[in-house]
Amino acid sequence: MSAIPISKELMTRAMHPRLEFGAGLLRERSRSWGRYLLITAPPVWNTVEKMIGQAPAQVLFVDNMDRQEIERLEKGLPSFDTIVGVGGGMSMDLAKFVAWKRDLEPVLAPSIASVDACVTNAIAVRDENKVRYIGFVVPQAVISDFTLMRSAPPELNRAGIGDLLSIHTGRWDWELAGEKGEVAYVPEIGRGALAIVDRLEQMADEINQVSAAALQWLIEAYAKENELCLQVGHSRPEEGSEHFFAYNLERRTQRSFIHGELVCLGVVLMSRLQRNDPVRAENLIQRCGARYQPRELGLSRADVEQALLSLGEYTREEKLFYSIINKRTIDEITAPGLCAGLEFL
Repeated sequence: MSAIPISKELMTRAMHPRLEFGAGLLRERSRSWGRYLLITAPPVWNTVEKMIGQAPAQVLFVDNMDRQEIERLEKGLPSFDTIVGVGGGMSMDLAKFVAWKRDLEPVLAPSIASVDACVTNAIAVRDENKVRYIGFVVPQAVISDFTLMRSAPPELNRAGIGDLLSIHTGRWDWELAGEKGEVAYVPEIGRGALAIVDRLEQMADEINQVSAAALQWLIEAYAKENELCLQVGHSRPEEGSEHFFAYNLERRTQRSFIHGELVCLGVVLMSRLQRNDPVRAENLIQRCGARYQPRELGLSRADVEQALLSLGEYTREEKLFYSIINKRTIDEITAPGLCAGLEFL
């Protein structure tokens, strides 16, 4: 969470963002944006261009969030009335970054429900190839245009369960850290987070079908999850060892992945390490139809096992939250056991 001063009014708006849902919303809403910058990715732009009612003053394609590069990029941009991000996580984060630098409130329109970046307030940047979170941004609106979102491959929307199912392991790690005296555990917030996972289980079939109801629920669940994190001032209700595994694997392989899919794999592995109902977690992923098998993600057994074996060192180097990784050593015997039954390249 950001360390910058945040007013009570801004915090209230962050906890309860303006969420808009419907088919064809971009055509109507874009007419009120004035001279606007649209931040997106080429494949998304090919679809969005036909859906907007007023053309942007400039289209900016995002391909990375390297901090030095986006700092230079932002300084070279002219002025705009509105900053609009349309796409996945990087488009959301770059739109938040440019808006933050210019003291504006962005409009965020996720093209897929694969990540919670449209409702979280920090900006994920890469600094020396490491993920860092900076700033605090509240969007003027989060627009979920079902026509746009459902035009994406179904697996990209199903991947959205990753940043919600992570509660299963992240909250467990938080409670463990509380028992260790590393941080205060707040049972009420923990119960609120677990309720999201229970509801995810109820929505599994809708998510598999990528229905409009599922897309709306995913965005609303992200917002509720963010509200819980803001209440305690950190992301432990939903971020723990499963995310740390994902970060470490990305660093080791120097590859980018669909965030939610990699987090789902992390949940499977870390719930096994925690001995925290791993069967429920894996069954839920399968029911939702999300990809998580290493083979589907283009990963070999060596990729996964080496990420597991180096996970303790990685969390110490990065000074990450206390989690199951600190309590249970992953060695040459443990790592293959955690990977049992998974499918590899």
